[in-house]
Amino acid sequence: MKHYFPKYCEKFRCIANLCPDSCCRDWDVVVDDTSFDFYNTVKGEFGDRLRSLMTIDEDGDRIFIRQGENCPFWNSDMLCDIYINLGENHLCHTCKEFPRITQDYTVFCEHTLSFACPEAARLMLESDFDTGFATDIPQDLQTDYSTTEMNFLLSARKRTFEILSDCKMSLSERLCRLLAFNERVQNMLDDEIFDITAMPTDEYKKQSCGDASFIFDLHKSLDIMSKDWLCELEATADFAKNNTLSNRFDKPLTAYLDYCVRRYYLSAIDSFNVISTIKRMVCAYIVTAYELERLENPTQAKVVKILQGYSKEVEHSYENGELLEDEFIFNPLFSTDNLIGIL
Repeated sequence: MKHYFPKYCEKFRCIANLCPDSCCRDWDVVVDDTSFDFYNTVKGEFGDRLRSLMTIDEDGDRIFIRQGENCPFWNSDMLCDIYINLGENHLCHTCKEFPRITQDYTVFCEHTLSFACPEAARLMLESDFDTGFATDIPQDLQTDYSTTEMNFLLSARKRTFEILSDCKMSLSERLCRLLAFNERVQNMLDDEIFDITAMPTDEYKKQSCGDASFIFDLHKSLDIMSKDWLCELEATADFAKNNTLSNRFDKPLTAYLDYCVRRYYLSAIDSFNVISTIKRMVCAYIVTAYELERLENPTQAKVVKILQGYSKEVEHSYENGELLEDEFIFNPLFSTDNLIGIL
């Protein structure tokens, strides 16, 4: 099996108590069965503490019982008591792996990092465009999906990366082209036409549409962890009504959208839905670009915080993912033509 890594994956190291937004805050930590079995063998006071601080949530997952908004094992020095007492090998799977993301496509794996981690976000924002991703696979491999369809998606994704990385155009122009191109790719998927030689164009026509308030309204309806983020979202929505976007943040925004392509595009091999990835990117662009535009001269740390915060609030919730998909499919406001009109 081939493994593909962007260069920034090799550079990542957890910065522990130096992290400006620890993953030990806000999220429930799911305890996998292997870790649970081991924790049941831990003796003494710490073992008793481990077992007393686990429960089953409403989804049937075994989790640590948060203290306020924090993991109960995140101590006053902002370090992990499980790590200190039992070592890194006995962290549960979630804590051991985050922010590393592995996407297994049977005959190849692609690896990336989650933008929800501040240190990972910093590395991705500082990296140049990276070609550490698959572009084709042999036709004779044994998979539980069509290799012809996968190669079609890989070819379409390669073109998507090329459009996204073309800095001769503004990012809003690139997003219009990505919408037009991938709408045609979606049509080919729907018609089961997996002809790489017939790859569509990215030409489009733009008609003037209304404002982007419906995108902000959708985000306000999501499962939001932080009241501060909701307040920021509401303030940005108000700002967007009377202001327009410049191109001054195109570079960091492109880095985030590149990550979105890596993380979501090939899920179409199961969902047969490729256009939702691009619509997700447009929504992320609108919200974060206006949030950045509100700031006169933000530091790099502030840019990281805004993009990382968006990823943390929107991406790491199954319910949010389902709600976004439903809106993209059924709400006419999220049609390709309408989204092109507001960009």
